[in-house]
Amino acid sequence: MVTSDKDYSEIENTANKNNASVLAVGNFAISVVLLQMFSEMAAKYIPNFEIIDYTHEDKIDSPSGTARELAYRLSNIQKPNKFVTEDELIGEKSSRGANLNGVQVHSVRLPGHVISIEAIFGLKDEKLSIRHDSGASAEPYVKGGLLAIEKVGTFKGLKRGLDSVMEF
Repeated sequence: MVTSDKDYSEIENTANKNNASVLAVGNFAISVVLLQMFSEMAAKYIPNFEIIDYTHEDKIDSPSGTARELAYRLSNIQKPNKFVTEDELIGEKSSRGANLNGVQVHSVRLPGHVISIEAIFGLKDEKLSIRHDSGASAEPYVKGGLLAIEKVGTFKGLKRGLDSVMEF
């Protein structure tokens, strides 16, 4: 499992050395691709954001690959404002979630959830929430999976994210 930017660098180096194609996709749902794109657009204008990652009680990776990728993408737009630094916090610092690339990410693991990801943006007196929810079937991932299979041989090296091979 890829868990860091260093892992992606190693994959890219190996792919380039072997003249191979690697398409690294954390989530094949088209609606997740749109959530990522819309969240990147929002992060250009709203410098206050966090991510909530929801899934079932048995999911062992925390945060999910989808949340990790979203944090990476948003951090490339800008780092969110910190209103209270970790040093200023009183109480359990871990209650604020994980800090990934400067972005706070919270993971919920409970029965009743399948897979959801939410990017929350806030300005004074306004909030924007962009959320993806999927059901228990594989259907949300089929179209993106087929697209990835079709496109993976059309480039060399590493491409990160399904949107990197999509046409808009």
